[in-house]
Amino acid sequence: MLVRSLHTRDFRNLRDVDYRPHPRFNVIFGDNGQGKTNLLESIFLLATQRSFRRSRLDDLVRFGTDKAEVVASICHAEVERRLAIQILTRPSRKVTLCDGKSARSSDYFQGVHVVLFAPEDLLLPKGSPEERRRFLDRAIWNTCPGYLDEVRTYELLLKSRNAVLRSMLVSAGMRRPSRVTAAISDGEIATEAASGDSETMLEVYSQQLAHAGARIIDRRRHYLRTIAPQVEATFDRISRSGLCASLAYQAKVSSRDVEAASANELVGILQEQFERDRRRDRMRGFTHSGPHGDDMQISLDGREAALHASQGQIRALVLALKITEIQHLFFLHGDPPVLLLDDVSSELDAQRNGYLFDFLRAMPSQVFITTTSPEYVKLDQDRLDMRMAQGGILAGSAHMVGSEIEPS
Repeated sequence: MLVRSLHTRDFRNLRDVDYRPHPRFNVIFGDNGQGKTNLLESIFLLATQRSFRRSRLDDLVRFGTDKAEVVASICHAEVERRLAIQILTRPSRKVTLCDGKSARSSDYFQGVHVVLFAPEDLLLPKGSPEERRRFLDRAIWNTCPGYLDEVRTYELLLKSRNAVLRSMLVSAGMRRPSRVTAAISDGEIATEAASGDSETMLEVYSQQLAHAGARIIDRRRHYLRTIAPQVEATFDRISRSGLCASLAYQAKVSSRDVEAASANELVGILQEQFERDRRRDRMRGFTHSGPHGDDMQISLDGREAALHASQGQIRALVLALKITEIQHLFFLHGDPPVLLLDDVSSELDAQRNGYLFDFLRAMPSQVFITTTSPEYVKLDQDRLDMRMAQGGILAGSAHMVGSEIEPS
């Protein structure tokens, strides 16, 4: 994938940006708060239809305006397409277009792959399970765009089941109706939850959720099994510590071994878990078990990295995870993904920075790197430096460094 041109209007603090990136390295520098990360976010949003930040849609629209737009010309397998996302605030909604027309997800996402590496990723082994699930889901989505629909289906079913559980709390007089109404105010879901046989509905949603959850667990397990050997080898090369890095999927169930279960057996395992949790779920008004509460375990020599790894080992682990993710995508699709590095070089020591930049030179990806100072970026060939200030690219700031390739 190659981004040939990018235009943003009123996206966060980016008023009106027209950008023709270099096909290899793009270094976007400037003081903090000037819009560097927002520029990376616009590319990520266009490629995934989601922000990598926890934001409401309205937060993506520049203050004082009611519409944001991101448009890019991208090239994959020598075919050029024009992707666009419009974010409207009245009412709040998102419009996605491919070559000026609405498109199915499978058509929109064809050949569109990006990998983000941000400072927050360096905390992954010691962060929350939610952050590790988000890492897994982003990585899997890049390998299989249809996974996004599977996650959305699961999230909707989970919301529906929780709505029924909360309505049962109201019926039992254990929670004020106003709180439940606010929690399930999603139109059709709220109407269904407020009427009919709640026990029957709970059973139906439990069965559907078990099937949807099993698909997610199966994909997550498969991805970890696929990348684990490469993560182990890459960590060994980076750290030279002699320690063995390993990955494992931790499902929030208390029954049989999830790792050894077949895809069909996973459905039964989840159904059994929902049944065991039924009383607790009804008492609390939400679903305790399922892939929404699972985790990815990262270990060194069988010991949990979050508790026993040094800071240097943690950074080497994350670097190994990211490099493996990129290599796996390249192998799978035969086309390197676009890489977005948000001020990562300033967070790595000299040794790991050197390893990262050696890898970037060897990988034929288009790369976007943000930094407060271009001197942090140890690349001396095929790069375009541009300074950002106050939500725009400063006129005359573009500077080619050691390039034999002109921006397309």
